[in-house]
Amino acid sequence: MEKYYRNQNIIDGELDNYQVMMHLEKGKYFGLNPIGKRIWELLVIPHSFQEITDVLLSEYNVSTDVCIKEVKAFMEKATQWGVIEKSEVPL
Repeated sequence: MEKYYRNQNIIDGELDNYQVMMHLEKGKYFGLNPIGKRIWELLVIPHSFQEITDVLLSEYNVSTDVCIKEVKAFMEKATQWGVIEKSEVPL
């Protein structure tokens, strides 16, 4: 099962209701909106895509289709930027 987790080379902090972070190796800054911030909070421990969407669906008033689409887009971008990483975890 594929799990997502935080890149350990990211330092982060909270500013108002947003998450700000810096990739130490790349020297790039990133900002997350409240939903991205919530996903970042969840990734303090590895989670699967399904686990993340299940939590968000239970916490926010959003349709399943929209949630899946938005989380997928976020995870793809965050992985591409090196903010989060993924790996196969044995069942």
